[in-house]
Amino acid sequence: MRKHLLTLAKLAVSAALIAWVMNGINFRDVIAKITGVSTSWFATAALFLVGALILGAVRWQLVLGALGVRPRFGVTARLFLVGIFFNQTLPSSIGGDATRVFYLWRTGTSAQTALNSVLLDRIIGLTVLMVATTIIAPSLTGHLDNPIAINGLVLVLIASWVAIAALFMFDNSLTRRFRNLRLIDVALKLSRDAVDLCRQPSLAAATLAISLAIHGATVATAWSLDHALGGDASLLIYIIAMTPTILLISIPISIAGWGVREQILVVLLGALGTSATQALSVSILFGTLLLIAGIPGGILWLSMRQSPKNEGTPEID
Repeated sequence: MRKHLLTLAKLAVSAALIAWVMNGINFRDVIAKITGVSTSWFATAALFLVGALILGAVRWQLVLGALGVRPRFGVTARLFLVGIFFNQTLPSSIGGDATRVFYLWRTGTSAQTALNSVLLDRIIGLTVLMVATTIIAPSLTGHLDNPIAINGLVLVLIASWVAIAALFMFDNSLTRRFRNLRLIDVALKLSRDAVDLCRQPSLAAATLAISLAIHGATVATAWSLDHALGGDASLLIYIIAMTPTILLISIPISIAGWGVREQILVVLLGALGTSATQALSVSILFGTLLLIAGIPGGILWLSMRQSPKNEGTPEID
């Protein structure tokens, strides 16, 4: 019941934010833009997104290797796509990250290692976003005249940096005294794995570089969609707008970021000279593309569920 209530609450947030952002925008104009989309630019956006997904699976593979787990890449990619399906396509109380942890655990990986691999994979990506958003923030806030948006962005950045610092400092003599508490013990092991990963400079650099490439491909996806919808915004505008947007929609308060993404992009792109109609159209098309991208993961998940017991879960070499 609690999980269902959480899902309903997220749906309510998405619906409320979409209704709010629609206020003052002629939805017929949005529909007209989307139905007149350029297929060549849309295909370009899809290719950028596919590239981002492949890189995401590669990054998780590297993180798993750092934790001593070495699955075949096909296994990692399959579980990664299943996670995308649960995150983006299926409005479920079971998130994609939890799904990845569960199916990785079923391969024989310990629950703690499976959890840490997914969390560290997420944290690495968010760290790159935090650095990029911190660099971009002064320029972006100079264009914003909405104090709520400015203060919200600053607070999220401060909270994010504090959380990262706490992660690396959590494993200390004081917290170790309470390791008999389950949550403390889990957090200690996560902190230790994060520090160990950073002690492998080449691996840490590779995961950060891949994260930067993933972010670049994601921004290029949105920029391509802008052109598919007849826009002519520069790539720089989308770098400035999409970087904090991706960071903020990682906060799980809505279904697959719907509503939150639309609200933020209309504000940020509007501050950078893009019309609300164009910004909303880009956001809707971006969300739709993500939804479509999750379908292969859904097909893989169904095939795993329909396989005989002990054959539906990929094995690790």
